[in-house]
Order: sequence, then C-alpha cells, then structure tokens
Amino acid sequence: MIPQQRRTQASMLFLLLLFGATNGQAMAADDIGRAGNEALGLRAGVLIPTRGPYLQSPTSTSLVVRWRTGTASLGRASYGTEPGTWIASVDEPTSTTEHEVTLTGLAPDTRYYYEVSDIGGFATGSDSAATFLTPPTSSSRQATRIWVWGDGGLDNVNSRAVRDAFIARTRTQPADVGLMLGDNAYYSGTDSEYQSGCFTLLQPILKRLPFLSTRGNHEVLVAGANNDYYDFFTLPSAGQAGGIPSGSEAYYSFNWANVHFICLDSEGSDRTLAGPMIQWLRMDLAASQSDWNVCFWHHPPYTKGSHDSDNITDSGGRMRDMRENVLPILDSTGVDLVLAGHSHSYERSYLIRGHYGLSTTFTEAMKVQPGDGRPQGGGAYTKATNGKGPFEGSVYAVAGSSSQLTTLASHPAMVSKVAAFGSMLIDVVGNQFEARFLDLAGVVRDSFVIIKPQVLDTPPHSRPATLVFAAPQPNPSRQSSMLRYVLPSRGRVDLMVLDVSGRVVTRVVGGFQEAGEHRAEWRGVDDRGRSVAAGIYYARLEWNAQKRLQRLVRLR
Repeated sequence: MIPQQRRTQASMLFLLLLFGATNGQAMAADDIGRAGNEALGLRAGVLIPTRGPYLQSPTSTSLVVRWRTGTASLGRASYGTEPGTWIASVDEPTSTTEHEVTLTGLAPDTRYYYEVSDIGGFATGSDSAATFLTPPTSSSRQATRIWVWGDGGLDNVNSRAVRDAFIARTRTQPADVGLMLGDNAYYSGTDSEYQSGCFTLLQPILKRLPFLSTRGNHEVLVAGANNDYYDFFTLPSAGQAGGIPSGSEAYYSFNWANVHFICLDSEGSDRTLAGPMIQWLRMDLAASQSDWNVCFWHHPPYTKGSHDSDNITDSGGRMRDMRENVLPILDSTGVDLVLAGHSHSYERSYLIRGHYGLSTTFTEAMKVQPGDGRPQGGGAYTKATNGKGPFEGSVYAVAGSSSQLTTLASHPAMVSKVAAFGSMLIDVVGNQFEARFLDLAGVVRDSFVIIKPQVLDTPPHSRPATLVFAAPQPNPSRQSSMLRYVLPSRGRVDLMVLDVSGRVVTRVVGGFQEAGEHRAEWRGVDDRGRSVAAGIYYARLEWNAQKRLQRLVRLR
C-alpha cells in the first residue's frame, strides 16, 4: 500500500496539475496520467526512487544500500566492478516502500558500481555515479579522505553552494566517507524535512559516499515507523564496522583504514560517567589499535557562536556534560580530533589538553603546542606516539555552518574562528592528518596538520641487522622534532644534537637500551633548556660503534 502521507502528496499534486494549469486549460488525458504516475514514482515503465539510493554502514566486506519508492515493490540491488556489468544481486524477501539491502562478500578497498531495481522488472538504469568504495582493512595505512557536513539541514542557496564547492574540490580525488554532525534536517527532523534538507539536497553525493551520522537537537523522535532519525539511518551498532559493539545506533564506532571513528550521542543518551554510553566509550577506546582516533557528536564542549559553552543552561547543560565527563577520557586515552556542530559557525582549537571548565579557567599551560598547526604558519602539530598517546592533546573543531550562519565571539581555546558557510575536508595519509575548512566558494579558510612518527618499515617481530635511524618528523620544524630509531640488539646509545660546526648542543639520549624501536623528542632547546636559534642542526645517533646522522632544520 502507499503510505497515507505519500498518497496525500500524490493526490494534491495530481489535483493541482489537473485544475491549476498555468494557461487555465484542462490537461490532456495522457498528461494527467503521466503526472499522476510521476507523483507515485513511476515513469515510462521505470520505477523511480522517491528517496535515494543512499549508502550506510560500510565495512571492508559489506555495505547497506537504502532507497524509497512511492509504491510497494520487491527491491533488488545489483553490483559489480564495472558500470552496468553486475556480478551479483541481492533481493528483498518482502514487498515494501522502504528498501534496505545488505551487500556482502565484498572485497576491501575496491570500487563497486550498483543499481537498485524492482524484481518485477522496473529498474533505475545503469548509472556510473552510483558507486562506492569499500573501506580498506583496519591494518591498512591507505590514504583516506573524509567530508564533514554540520547542521546542513536547510536546502537553500548557501547549503547548495557548500555542497557544490565540495563536489568541485573532490572531482579528481573523491572522498571516501562522510560524517554528519547532526541537525541534518530543520526544524524537527520530520520525514518531509529530511526529504528536502538532506536526501534531495545531498542526493548527488549520497548515492556514492557512505555517511555516518550523530543525532542533533533538531532530530525529534516520533512514534511509528519511517518517521524520524533512527528510521532513516542504518548505523553499525553491532561492531560490524570495527570497534566494540555498542548495541545502540545512538553511539557506535567504525574503522576506515588506520582511522578509528567514535560517534557519541550528546542529545538523547545518558551522559553521566556511570551511564552505558560512557562505559562503552572507555572500552571502545581501550580496544582501538588505530593510528588515528576521531570522535564526533553534536553539542560542542567549547564554543562562542550561536551557543555558549560557558552557559550551563544553554542546550540543557549538554555542552558542559560532554566537556566535564567525556573530555578527561579522551585526554587520558589519546584522541586526536573532536568534531561537533550545533553552533552555526566554524571554530577550531589549538592542540590542547586538560581543560574541562569554563573559558575563564583556560590557561596557556593547557596548550600542548601554542601554534596554529599550519606547516607554513606556526608549524604543524606533532605527537610523540603513533597511535594513542595519553595526554598528547586533541584538536576541537566546531563545524556547524553548512546551511546556517551566526556571529562569533572569542573562546581562548580557539586559534581560529571563521564566520562563513562551509564544510570540512580531512585527508589522512599515513602519519599525517590534514584538515581544512572550505567556504561556499571552495576557498580554504582554515587548516591544520597533525604529524605522528613515521612507521618504520621493519617486519613485525624482526630485528634489522644494522642500526636504523628514521628521518625526523616534522622537518623543518618550529616546535619539536621526533627522532625514531631501531636497535638490532641491546647496547649503549648516544643521541646528540650538533650545530653546523660539530659542537654538541644537547644530549637527547645517553645510556643502555634494549633491542627494538625507540623514540626521542628534541624540543629545539640546548642543554640548559634555552631555545636555539633558527638554522641547520644535525642529530647524531651512535650504537655499538655504528653511527647515523640526520639533518634538522629549525625555523623561527
């Protein structure tokens, strides 16, 4: 049967077309029939999806394809590695208007093309834009591109421009996965609002880019089927995409290559330390073995935009709760980036740690590194640990201006604030993490880079025959440089920094060390703790009569 809402919409459109022709003439019978069919999702023998198709719950070996039709049918999704050449199909067991098909047995890191159709013969037709890339395995360090869309739930000239700027920017290098930061449809998240503010607005992207979402305050829950946020999304609550099973679509985790993503629910779930969400968060982060860890939810812990994180009555205290209860866990575990929306602005913090109170309690000591994180500015942020490094700091970004915009005040934790419509584009390549805020013209208005130590190319459980000394990271540097090396066996190690004349500036390591990989950090100071001048220096590593040298460049 046709749902009552769909039937009413179809009937209204049919009557308007029948009696409201612009020339005042009655429509011809053929035109009337064609208009009625298109209102129900039928055209010239073709079943037209009235929503989608769109992609959900990506894993290395499976993916969910969803779509809606105006009339009930038995759905089929066909797929293959070439457009129009299908190697397999999955059929639905029962007739429905809300179609959801899981494709299984896929190969990791593989480009597929697909088509949704009706078992009875109706089909959408081959479409090279209907495609998806499966995630690489979680042990892979395959380059990953992520699009972040925040508070984008109004279909207007600005949101369309933000969408189009992203499409243009990624035409030659497509994104792999998308994150929605909530308020995906204004103002109550109803079915019709989701249709216009999300599924119609983003359809060119949703048919090829799997999206994972968090719930915002405008996603109101409604009784009955196919009415609200949890009906519209299929989210990986069983741990099928990586991480610990949460048992809830409100909060969950997933992996894409060497990035572990954690979605939390700041809107409707228990935010107390004893609640199931935070208990699950502790377990999930403890289990993560990924190089990079990213958290996202709706209500930002720090903001001075359309919402004020200092105001404990703003948003029912949700921003305060997340800051006080969740951030200490992220700090102690080693999360790299936290994303939120809610405030209709763009704000981005320094690399910080240990701030859980009001903005007035923020101090310079809470900045792990005080620069802007730009390699061509104050220098990229650097971390000592490849993976989770406790208390090495996180960057916090508010990206809630994909369809609405308000004025901004200043929060001391923020190094950047931009009053512009836009979205975020993130590239993760091995040990480097680069994030950019794109405005509606596609101009980069803010960016930052985090660099972790290079992974040395030594096989697991093996030892090199000779001393290995990796290139310093970053280099050049305005702040600290990470020095990493592998010892074939136990021995005396001396790691010193020398100036160009060969004089010792400082001894970084001195003493016996066991076989294996080691790392040491030089913060650009001499043996008395004084900052050195800009220029060229050398790191000299000695072990059991073997010597290695690496060039260091210090910038002002």
